[in-house]
Amino acid sequence: MRTVRALAAVVLTALAVSALTALPVLPAQAAEEVVLLSQGRPAVASSLEKPEFPARNAVDGNSQTRWSSAFSDPQWLRIDLGRTTVVHRVEIDWEASYATDHRIELSVDGETWETHWFGTGDGGNDVHNIRGTGRYVRMYSGARSGTAGNSIWEMRVYGEREKKAAAPTQSASPKPEQSAEASAEPSVTPKASPSPSPEASPVPSRSGPPGSVLYYVIRTAPDGSVEKLNDISERFLGDRNRWPEIAELTEGHRQPDGEYMTDPRKPKPGWVLKMPKDATGKGLRFGPLPGYEQASASPAPSATPSASPSPVDVSDAEAASSSVPWPTIGWAGAAVLVLGLLAGLVVWLVRRRKRHEPFDDSLLRTDTSAAWTVDRALRVLMAACERDGLEVPGTTGVFIEGSSLRLRLTNPASPAPQPWTVSEDGQSWSAPLAKLQSGAASEGSTAQFARLVNLGMGETGRVLVNFSVARGVISLDGPTRVRHEVLRRWLGELTGNPWSNEPRVVMVGNGLPQPEQVEHLAGIEQVVPELEVGEGGVLVLSQAPSAAQQDMLAARFASPEFTWVVIVLGQSPSARWRFTAGDDGWLRSGFLPDVRFDEQTAVRRGGE
Repeated sequence: MRTVRALAAVVLTALAVSALTALPVLPAQAAEEVVLLSQGRPAVASSLEKPEFPARNAVDGNSQTRWSSAFSDPQWLRIDLGRTTVVHRVEIDWEASYATDHRIELSVDGETWETHWFGTGDGGNDVHNIRGTGRYVRMYSGARSGTAGNSIWEMRVYGEREKKAAAPTQSASPKPEQSAEASAEPSVTPKASPSPSPEASPVPSRSGPPGSVLYYVIRTAPDGSVEKLNDISERFLGDRNRWPEIAELTEGHRQPDGEYMTDPRKPKPGWVLKMPKDATGKGLRFGPLPGYEQASASPAPSATPSASPSPVDVSDAEAASSSVPWPTIGWAGAAVLVLGLLAGLVVWLVRRRKRHEPFDDSLLRTDTSAAWTVDRALRVLMAACERDGLEVPGTTGVFIEGSSLRLRLTNPASPAPQPWTVSEDGQSWSAPLAKLQSGAASEGSTAQFARLVNLGMGETGRVLVNFSVARGVISLDGPTRVRHEVLRRWLGELTGNPWSNEPRVVMVGNGLPQPEQVEHLAGIEQVVPELEVGEGGVLVLSQAPSAAQQDMLAARFASPEFTWVVIVLGQSPSARWRFTAGDDGWLRSGFLPDVRFDEQTAVRRGGE
């Protein structure tokens, strides 16, 4: 296999050298003109796994946000560079779920595509050195590495810096092409209309309450067909190729029917499109962006426009508020407007408090992509140990760090089966994610990992910890709403992951979430006789146990066969592990890396 790879490398190198020698000679300073073009540009994808993983996450410059597709083939991610240019390089930072067979394509018009790279991949960080001309760059995936979808942290496109136009002479009139720098901005891309028709003011008028945006409601054509985004783009922007801007602005907005636009090729009548600021034409509207919450909310008794929150960019809100004719309102009108805004704010706060009610009976869903990755890695670990005649080591934690996965062992162990490598102290085993996803997997029981919980995202990657290793009470402190949010996430992990064994969940005390899937008891004495060895379960206490109850639990944990997990909400002097959840979205423990738990709670909020 190594010989084949070496020969392939030699052949590819020879082809690359021959291709480079065939290219025209560039000036020495050309390399300095190659810059990052894709960051902040409009991005559109073939599909989304969830609204929390939109296409724009792959071009936002943040290595902790990602785009994730539906769990099917094929899939694609397309970036609009805003202008036609020479592309030199495309870099892709894959998450755990990657494309094993994909290609990089360029297009000038967004319709006809030319392939500039194709081949197989093993995840991690891809660097594709190409040379081609286009405005649109697309990663097209034909096959995935596993059952999950394609997932990309960042996709970066490098090309030639835009040449600044020469200063016009006094007799020359400015041309639309000379505003190229303005068109490079991601949110405003002015274009010259094919048939310009100057107007005194845009249609519709940009006046409305603060938070207003420009939008369009999709309609059905006389022949029964649904309007397409490229036709809408041509009508209101003068360029049918700017439809990705509309799709990106709308992506993540919950439509009046409660759904999301996950596939821009399949719009529905009645759906709302957030339009670029330079759109103009009859049929557009300016005001608060309609959506599911506004459609289901009760109308306010006052005639004053409601200040209900809507997913609007700050720049849009500022532009809208600046368009309100404040000098002509007068003191009386200003007072009425302020009172209306205050009333709307009170209504919003009440709704927000109700939405974040700590006694919500829903459990958080697991991040399916990460869960699949970890489950696959654990099964490959089991198969490798069985193959080499080794015992599967006890695991305290699992850390997904870039393109590798690391196990923190309960006791040092060496040697490790391939593809695992052992740390110097023997306390950790690591392996590339690509090899874990392609290796042989065991179909045996994963019961020994049943209490493994995904806590969230740390600075170096995802962090999971095995609650069964605590061998004592686990306390979860912090503001009531926040710790209840984290608790719901933990319960979702303990009961819904592929390696979970559907444990019995018992909640004791008042003021706890009330999901139907669990038992609710008034006092711990009702469950004490059942806290015996066996399959175990999860016990949640609303307050710290008494001294007698602490002694009872300590005696139970002294037995290796006792497999219950005991979680106390609030401070507990007897706790072996102590976690504190903050309003800032961070979960701190003192013995594990700090993690952002709100990266996990977004999975739930996106479905509300």
